Amino acid sequence: MFRIQKIAILIINLFLSACISNPPEEINSIYPKAWNTFTNQIAGYSLSYPIEFEVDESRDGKDVIFRFDSYPIIAVNYVDSAEGRTRGLWVKHEPVDNIKLDGISGKKYEYTHYDAIFGMEVQSWVVSHRGKFLGLEIRKTGELGTILKKVRNSFKIISF
Repeated sequence: MFRIQKIAILIINLFLSACISNPPEEINSIYPKAWNTFTNQIAGYSLSYPIEFEVDESRDGKDVIFRFDSYPIIAVNYVDSAEGRTRGLWVKHEPVDNIKLDGISGKKYEYTHYDAIFGMEVQSWVVSHRGKFLGLEIRKTGELGTILKKVRNSFKIISF
């Protein structure tokens, strides 16, 4: 019986690892024609992004996803701990580093985010902001490359 359980767990792990998606290779080689600025008044931040990215606002306007070639390459989430856990965000993981995001101290997380059975490798820079957590997530492992670094470095907390 124990051997059957081990085999079943191995098969499930192999299946899940096969469902990990990676960002399009072209992300590292695009030459943006122009950059736009996205501002979120609800969560209180702004960032610059290439016009080649598609903007998809969600969750009553407090979250946003930036897609490149249909792949959700960047997400910004504004959540409390309970919502973060429910949605499978960084809240359930251990931080890998201390960071600063627009001069505010926070934590960096690296984990696999699953939507149903499909997963994406994620790097998240998370700060406490207005009683919640504001997380800039880049759905790529390793070196970010010029474009994604520029997006991350453009991230600004705004006040009203």
